[in-house]
Amino acid sequence: MKTKSLLLTIILLLGACLGAEAQKYDRGYDNSTVVKFAPKGTFMFGGNARLSYHSMDNFNFLVVDNINSEGYTVSVSPTFLYMVADNFGVGCDFSYKRNLLDLESADMSFSEISMSVDDYYKLSQTFAGNLIARMYIPLGTGGRVAMFAQPYLGFSGGRLKNMVTLSDGIKGTYTGIYRISVGVYAGMSFFLTNHFAIEAGLGVLEFDYTWTDQNHNQVDSGYSGLSSAGYTIDFASLSIGMAFYL
Repeated sequence: MKTKSLLLTIILLLGACLGAEAQKYDRGYDNSTVVKFAPKGTFMFGGNARLSYHSMDNFNFLVVDNINSEGYTVSVSPTFLYMVADNFGVGCDFSYKRNLLDLESADMSFSEISMSVDDYYKLSQTFAGNLIARMYIPLGTGGRVAMFAQPYLGFSGGRLKNMVTLSDGIKGTYTGIYRISVGVYAGMSFFLTNHFAIEAGLGVLEFDYTWTDQNHNQVDSGYSGLSSAGYTIDFASLSIGMAFYL
């Protein structure tokens, strides 16, 4: 009797599962055809670049007076993808950034506090690379607009040099900065022509570990490490780039 009851219970559960599987839910999406935003076998080449330069001659800003400085920032970030399936690609991206600040002099005066800086020099450059996968979610049936999610695994390394002239001589610090990161980058892509698209994206989720090796005046050395995790949408990190699909 117990065996019959057990068999009946199993049959009823299987029937309920099959009925739930066969039931079709209509959430307003047409899944009858797959829109090929980026068809299998397509190559994608894209990225962004930035160049800025500044020069100040006896410039005043708030409580800082007599600023004499010049500097620049250069950054390039190419991306390469190959579509191994419709709307899904794998590849890599690279980036290089170089920043220079050459501050000849600056004076700060606030209440009874006054400070001055002479001959401060800062130069940094960073190389980075990521292994990436990208999944497109086409919007509409035209195949020209799509959202994308891009998981990545990356490593970066760079050098930072600070030098300042003081009354007892020149002080210099050399710092090596290294970083390992895992995260998700998301955004949207818009085809302007059949092969040219504009992309906008920002980081959403990231786990990273950063460590630094520091050498001061070629005598003293130091080390620091920092790990962090974050899930946020920061529109200050929004980036705009171009992409070509061939």
